[in-house]
Amino acid sequence: MPHRKKRLVHEKGHIRKFMVVLDETPECETAVYFAAARARSTHSMLTMLYVIEPPGFTHWLAVEETAREEGERKAEALFRMYRQKLEKWGFGDLPREEVVRYGQRCEQIRELANEDPDISFLVLGAAVGGEGPGRLVTNLITKGTKDFPTPIVIVPGDMTFEEIDALA
Repeated sequence: MPHRKKRLVHEKGHIRKFMVVLDETPECETAVYFAAARARSTHSMLTMLYVIEPPGFTHWLAVEETAREEGERKAEALFRMYRQKLEKWGFGDLPREEVVRYGQRCEQIRELANEDPDISFLVLGAAVGGEGPGRLVTNLITKGTKDFPTPIVIVPGDMTFEEIDALA
C-alpha cells in the first residue's frame, strides 16, 4: 500500500480544504458549487486551483513567456468570475484561496495535493453527454489514483444546485 502524507486537518492551526480545479468547462461550475457547499457545511476552506499549461514544444523563450502571461490573465479572469459566483450563491464569506501553478495539469494537481497536508478532497465535475467523464477526470483516473493523497469526488456535471444542497 502506498504511503500517503498525513493530513493535518485535526491539528491546531489547520483547516480542511476542498480543492477544485478551475477551467472553462460547463461542469466546472457544478464542481465549484459542490466544493463550496461541502466546505461551508464542514467549516472548511475552498482551494481554487488554475494550472497554466506550457505550450507544446517550443525553443523560443518569448513564446513561452507570452503563453504564461496569457495564462495568468485567464486565471485572474476565472478567479474573478468564480468570486462573483460564490458571492451570488451565498458563499461570499467562505474562507478560500486561489492558487496558480504552471506545468502539466495532472502533475500540478497531484503536487499541490501532496504539498498541502490540509487538502482533504479533490472535487471534479464530470462532463455531461456521451463522450465520457471529460478530459481532466479521464487523465487523472488513467494516471492512477491508488497513490493520490486524497479522495477524489466526481460530481455529475448536470447535477442541480438543489440536489447538491440536499447532499452537502
